[in-house]
Amino acid sequence: MTRGEIRLEMEQELKMSENEISQKIDGEIENRIPDRIQLILLDLIEPPRDMLKHYCAFVKGSFADNFIIRALLDDVDTVFHLAAVGMTGQHARDRSTCMEVNSTGTMHLINTCKSKNVKRFIYTSSVGVIFTGKPLIDAKESDIPYPQDWYNYYCESKCHGERIVREASNGTFKTTVLRFNGIYGVGEKRVTERALDFIKSGWWIAMAKSGGVEAMTQLSSVDNCVQGLIKAELALRHSDSEHGQAYHIMDREQCGTFSFWAPLNRALGYPDNMIVIPGFLFRKAAFWAEIIADYFKFDPFISVLEADLLLISTTFSIARAQRELDYDPYPSAMPEIIDFYTGSRTDSKEKSHRKWNFWKKICLSIAIVLIVLPILYFLIYPFLLIFLYLNIWILSVFLGVNL
Repeated sequence: MTRGEIRLEMEQELKMSENEISQKIDGEIENRIPDRIQLILLDLIEPPRDMLKHYCAFVKGSFADNFIIRALLDDVDTVFHLAAVGMTGQHARDRSTCMEVNSTGTMHLINTCKSKNVKRFIYTSSVGVIFTGKPLIDAKESDIPYPQDWYNYYCESKCHGERIVREASNGTFKTTVLRFNGIYGVGEKRVTERALDFIKSGWWIAMAKSGGVEAMTQLSSVDNCVQGLIKAELALRHSDSEHGQAYHIMDREQCGTFSFWAPLNRALGYPDNMIVIPGFLFRKAAFWAEIIADYFKFDPFISVLEADLLLISTTFSIARAQRELDYDPYPSAMPEIIDFYTGSRTDSKEKSHRKWNFWKKICLSIAIVLIVLPILYFLIYPFLLIFLYLNIWILSVFLGVNL
């Protein structure tokens, strides 16, 4: 029974308000889902049990384990492949692991899916597959070719994985690639809760700009990612649907890479005024953070890829997803994030962080000056000497002055 049929049935039998009908429909659909669909979640990390619906089974393991995969794919119609490594953390500098998981692992999974007669395969990719360190403005999927030289190992491996998925698509095994950018939302840990913890520490007192201009971007809220996944799967069910295609799945709104988080910073009680750090210093800090983290075997605070995505404008066209997938992005999830993370009472530790906010800015300003001045000195000093000796030579030659 479709949603429309459920609505008609309720309108005929019950006199209910529009809101009551919508709530009732959602409840009916949820009750009938177990009779029509079953979900299997395969992951290395077990989610809280209260998050799993009764029609969703969890299996702890890796998609690289062929024994587990072959057992789970019996009678499965659709596979959503979300797993990847290397965007951040220690694996970002490990080409072997990136290629083994993101590229070779994806190829093996596709081969197994085909042998098990899986009909549809949805692959979550990244804008990193087309990012080369240069600005992307309103980039369309068809306009930007795959680069010959990749930005880093993660981008290289995801690019290989994406091409494998797209080339594997045919009439009986349809695939779709969804490209996300900076996934954020309530409960999301890699971006949202890292930013939240940094703000609460009281050390978010600066922003980086290249040439004094903040970069612009489009992020992907969790809700919009889920909508993209669902609508991509529904689209592949049609016999005449497009397949083997890539789609940009982002928020409709463009935002500043740093100022996007300003409402959360403000809601937590911290001031808006920020110190502006030159982009090259911010990038150098990320570079050395990766080197040090790699040496001591811990995850860096920020990767060079993340730093460049904060410093370089990357905006995208979502027109193809709207046209072919009926994708209709929800508004920014920032209001939900603010409601969720600022609902609890502020503790004394956070108040202490706010109290010292001004002095932290002073310390950071002094540190920047102490770093920048020596750099400028060593960069400019040789040219000053050359200029001085050149002037002395000119005076001695043309004026006959013996200096």
